[in-house]
Amino acid sequence: MSLDVPTRQFQRWIEEAGELIAEYYEEKSDKRVFAGKSAGEVIALFDEPLPEKSSEIESVLSEVREKVLESITNSAGPKYFGYITGGGNQVAVLAEMIKASLNQNNLKWHSSPVSTEMERLVMRWVAAFIGYPETSAGVLLSGGSVANFNCLAVARKIKSPVDVAEEGVYGSPPQTVYVSAEGHSSFDKAVDMLGLGKKYLRKIPVDEEQRIIPDALDEAIGKDKENGLHPICGIGVAGTTNTGAVDDLNAVADICEKHNIWCHVDAAYGGPAAAVSGVSHLFDGIERADSVVINPHKWMFVPFEAGGVLVKDPEHLRATFSTIPDYLKSDKTGDARTDLMEYNLPLTKEFKALKVWMTLKAYGAQKIRETIREDIDKAAYLVEKIKVEHSLELMAPAPLSIVCFRYRSPGAERNEKELNKINDELIHHVEQDGRVFLTGTKIDGATAMRVCFINHRTERRHIDELVEVVLELGELVSA
Repeated sequence: MSLDVPTRQFQRWIEEAGELIAEYYEEKSDKRVFAGKSAGEVIALFDEPLPEKSSEIESVLSEVREKVLESITNSAGPKYFGYITGGGNQVAVLAEMIKASLNQNNLKWHSSPVSTEMERLVMRWVAAFIGYPETSAGVLLSGGSVANFNCLAVARKIKSPVDVAEEGVYGSPPQTVYVSAEGHSSFDKAVDMLGLGKKYLRKIPVDEEQRIIPDALDEAIGKDKENGLHPICGIGVAGTTNTGAVDDLNAVADICEKHNIWCHVDAAYGGPAAAVSGVSHLFDGIERADSVVINPHKWMFVPFEAGGVLVKDPEHLRATFSTIPDYLKSDKTGDARTDLMEYNLPLTKEFKALKVWMTLKAYGAQKIRETIREDIDKAAYLVEKIKVEHSLELMAPAPLSIVCFRYRSPGAERNEKELNKINDELIHHVEQDGRVFLTGTKIDGATAMRVCFINHRTERRHIDELVEVVLELGELVSA
């Protein structure tokens, strides 16, 4: 029994779904960013038994309109400033529809030759976009956490003093990894899952600009060597999650070379700015890294999920992940086919490359770089507004497109504990208010509001509204 309907009926479904998408795009600028529903209310929307009988697609789409679109957090809209969430793009929406209809799985070359070769191509394009060697190998994964895991797995494989594939890490001295205190939490997860242990992830101090202190990194590696440990990887961060700080990548690379350890750069967020005017110098040295993580679904405006891995020596990727059981031995052509299952952990892989390819083809690298530059200018605009507003205080430098600031009660002396309490409450009030969306973080132990600009739809008037909302609700909270 086929689940398909006649082509004309299917085309009507596509048109109806397209109308729903168009409605969302037309209305999203004016919609609340956070819908304001509680967890219980969202659960209740979908709380029903497993459907045993079929439903008309018109009814299903109606539920999507009423339950999904009215309850989501409007992260594609221009007033979503939370986390590091790009707004996607319309061309990629088309790509996702086509991708789903083709249902490709590029575990083996012959199972999906086009998606395999397109993925290899777009990762070469991404390498070119940031100035990384195009002779590197790359794969697309779900996001930065999995991508960083993949790269640390390669570092462990290549730099371990034992054959980890056969023996594990049991015959080795403890293997150590180094990242700044501002490094992403995915590294904590990775060393845990790779059997290295969180105890051996060294968090290196940062300077006043939130960048790793190279001398402290060098000293930590040397000390571990003296104590009989085995350093395997030093990490430079090219755009920290907290503040957008970019480590001195040449200094990190120099130290990694000195100690003969793997050099990894986490450029998941900041990497696309590596060739952008005015900030490209911050990324000098990225080309020296053994591996780089860069996420097209962040600052290249591709919808989720599209996290990227680049490794300078393709054989290092293959040496780490290549396992070919009998049921996957199929290439008898001698045709130099590439099976991407040998270059990453997943076996099943969807056609992620299509939306990246269509995005780059439709808009071109120059327009994307110009849009990134505009995001950096938006952050600078907010910084200037904060500096002239007595009730607001800038909490950290803003070298890229992340701005951290806090509310200070005008005319009142507040200690740090009181300011933290006010800003913790303010962040919650902003969420519930729904007009704009931002998140909170800690800067040197102090609560800060954190705003990220990687949405091409955001305009200065939206930034003005953000400041107005913060001041209005800040006055209410601090009264």
